Parts: sequence; C-alpha cells; structure tokens
Amino acid sequence: MDPSRQDEPLVTLASFATDFEASLAKGALEAAGIAAFVPSETPGTFSRNRGGLGAGVLQVFESDRDRAVAELRRMELRVVKRTDE
Repeated sequence: MDPSRQDEPLVTLASFATDFEASLAKGALEAAGIAAFVPSETPGTFSRNRGGLGAGVLQVFESDRDRAVAELRRMELRVVKRTDE
C-alpha cells in the first residue's frame, strides 16, 4: 500500500452476491488505476481489514470513491449508496 495513504479511510463502494463477483469488479477498477480491496479475499493480510464485513464487499480509498463509482457505473455495475447521501 502507498505509505501516503496509510491513514486514509476505506469506504464500501459496492456489494455483490459473491466474493468472486466483487473480485471481478476489483480487477476492473485496478485496470483503470484505482486501488480496490475485497476484505474477505485475504483475511489478515490487509491491515485495515475489519471484522463484520459480509462476503462480496468491495472497498476503495475515500478519495477514489467518486472516480470508482463512475467507473462501475460505466461498466453498468450496481453501486451501494453512501450513508451520508
């Protein structure tokens, strides 16, 4: 992980029926240059992995949220609404 983003919060961007679907979306975002995470893929290897997240959760850094939402919409993937909207 980029050390300059060490303190930046992660936000849940989307939820999918399975981890596999979340991993596909993660790969698409990463291909577009957006760091993305599926916490249940590799439990314990990502320091911000918090318990309680369900399967199929896709997260990004907060500063990448809008760009990631636009990319998922471009790919016509379902996006979860922000809690502050």
